[in-house]
Amino acid sequence: MVIAVYYWLAAHDLWPGAQVALYVSANGGFAAACLVVAARNRDLRPVMLMLAVAAGFGVASDLLFYILALVYDEVAYPSIADVGYLAAYVMMAAGLLMIVRRRTPGWDGASGIDAAIVAVGAGYLTYEFLVAPTIDVTSGNLTTLVSVAYPLGDLMLMMVGARLVLGAGPRSPSLYLIAGYLACCLYADTAYTIQSLNGTYQPANYLDAIWIAGSYLFAAAVLHPSAAKMIAPSQVTTPDATPARLTVLAIAAITAPTSLLVQYARGGEPHVIAAGIACNALFLLVLARMAGLVRAQRLAAITDGLTGLRSRRYFEETLRHAVERAGRHGEPLGLLLLDIDHFKRVNDTYGHGGGDRVLIEVTHRLSQLVRPGDLAARYGGEEFAMLLPGATPEETMEVAERIRRGVSAAPIAVSDGVLCNATVSIGAAGVPALRDVEELVLAADRALYAAKNAGRDRVAAAA
Repeated sequence: MVIAVYYWLAAHDLWPGAQVALYVSANGGFAAACLVVAARNRDLRPVMLMLAVAAGFGVASDLLFYILALVYDEVAYPSIADVGYLAAYVMMAAGLLMIVRRRTPGWDGASGIDAAIVAVGAGYLTYEFLVAPTIDVTSGNLTTLVSVAYPLGDLMLMMVGARLVLGAGPRSPSLYLIAGYLACCLYADTAYTIQSLNGTYQPANYLDAIWIAGSYLFAAAVLHPSAAKMIAPSQVTTPDATPARLTVLAIAAITAPTSLLVQYARGGEPHVIAAGIACNALFLLVLARMAGLVRAQRLAAITDGLTGLRSRRYFEETLRHAVERAGRHGEPLGLLLLDIDHFKRVNDTYGHGGGDRVLIEVTHRLSQLVRPGDLAARYGGEEFAMLLPGATPEETMEVAERIRRGVSAAPIAVSDGVLCNATVSIGAAGVPALRDVEELVLAADRALYAAKNAGRDRVAAAA
């Protein structure tokens, strides 16, 4: 409705003040929405205040521009309004970056590389079709600097937006609305720059509708009930390499070479140096992303999905090498097999969800109780294995007893307000008493069953 009334007034050349008010209402509504959410939601407050500042710069700049136009009939370029417009880019990027950091507090290298691939591809197109032509047609250092700052500001938003959209974290309607805002702004700003360069820009053309719609999309994003999910921490460290993601990355990676071919076919003169730098950067980024995917697949193959411990297959391979090395160098080696006592009863009483929580908490306690350099693995359903390099029989028993006491030290929450006690039985064996891998595992397994038959919640050593 706002857009329709705005264009109706512009078409009939009526009430310039009302046209300005309708145009500014988009950023004004965006700023007001951010302030409302900031007052209601403490967790979202820092992000919303930063975004409100960005929208406020947009409102102030629009009003300054139209006031200058009324006073001086024609606004000089650059003007004081450009300071506000450029500041809005920085504040908006900062706000989006705050959302990114809340969603992925740790280092999400895969998403960073993905965003860099998109940014490099877009950066080359920005330089080739916006920055370089702008430099060619502008005169004066300040004018050139301000003119180039606009496409660079758009590129900055694209980099942060790509990091937000491609990063790990929950997808929500608010996130998609923000993506729509970014798409509107990037398209409208790019089209405006191109029209300005070729002299076809006319006030109140279709681009105003896109700018207005973009601001209202962002206002809708922050007011949507799913806005709180935007800053919910991701449950995964690395996003999946979905077909859609790979398609986006492939398109970004071929932008520079494809642009060269298109310009060559049209008889143009592309910037070869910029294209070469972009192609090399894209090649190295894609190579790094592939290396990351290979590493992630390898980790997935050797990691238990529920507990995050190493898999049984990986443990057995490592154990074999460790026994061989201990035999060659005459070093001791300890092996522990642990079993959660009465685990079937836990599943029957609290369900498989409760059993999973017990497994996860026992895993957490194990990680706090072992020595640096020890290897823990999930050996079976409720069975764990520990490899203790360099541990003498006495040290192996000390670690086993510490684990037994540590696991049973406090009850485990299996659901809200429901606790259960968990204990473990442990069988211990080691090198040099046993130098054959199969005999070592069999001895630890027999010791484990001896501990269970003796009443559970105890440690037994191989005979």
